[in-house]
Amino acid sequence: MTDFTTAKEINILGYSGMYLAMIFETLHSLQFRGKVNIYMNDGKKRSEAPFETGINYQIYDGRALTAYPKQGFSFCSNKPSTKIFLMDFFAKKWNLKKDDFASIIHPSSVIASTAIINPGFYMEPLSVISSYCEIGFGVTVNRNCSIGHHTKIHDFCSVHPGANLAGNIRLGEGVTIGPGATVFNHIKIGKNSVIGGGSVVTKDIPENVLAFGNPCKIIKER
Repeated sequence: MTDFTTAKEINILGYSGMYLAMIFETLHSLQFRGKVNIYMNDGKKRSEAPFETGINYQIYDGRALTAYPKQGFSFCSNKPSTKIFLMDFFAKKWNLKKDDFASIIHPSSVIASTAIINPGFYMEPLSVISSYCEIGFGVTVNRNCSIGHHTKIHDFCSVHPGANLAGNIRLGEGVTIGPGATVFNHIKIGKNSVIGGGSVVTKDIPENVLAFGNPCKIIKER
C-alpha cells in the first residue's frame, strides 16, 4: 500500500465535491503533504459541496492530456457503476491497470493482518475488516462499518455507513450495501444488486436486483 507520509502525488479520477471532502479528510489524517491531481472525464464538476483543505491540489480535464501519471490512482465515487465507468474510460485512454491504483485507508480503521486487500480500496474512519477477508479492486467501505471474518467482497462494491456484514459473506461485483444494513452469516449477494438502507438480509439475494426491508425482499429487477 502507498505510504502517504512520503508519497508525492495521488491522482483522483472523477469529480464529486462531497466525495473529495471525505478523501481529503482521510489524506489529512494520513499526514499527506504531497499534491492531489483531480482528473475529470468529461469536464463537468458534480456535487459542488465544499472540500476546504490545506493540501495542494489541481483539477484537470483528463480528455485533453497528452502526458499523464503512471500510478497512485483512486476513484472519486462511491457508486459502483461510476467506478466501473471511470476505470473503463481512463484504462482505455491511459492504459491503466489495477496495480496502478493506491489504497487510501483512514488511520482510525482496523484491518486484520490476515485480510487480503486489493488496490484501489478506500476505507473511511472507524470501520473494521476482520480476519481472512478478501477485498477486491476498487471497493469502498464507508465509516462505522463492520466486515466479518472470511467475507469476500468482489471488485467495485460499496458498503455504505453503518453497515454490518457478519462472517462468510460473498458480495458479487458491483454490489451496493445501503446505510445501516445488516447481512447475516453465509449470505451471498449477486452481482450488481443493491441492498437498501436499514435492510436485514437473512437469505441469499440474486444478481441485478434491488432488495429492501426486514427481512430483505426483492423489490424489482435492475
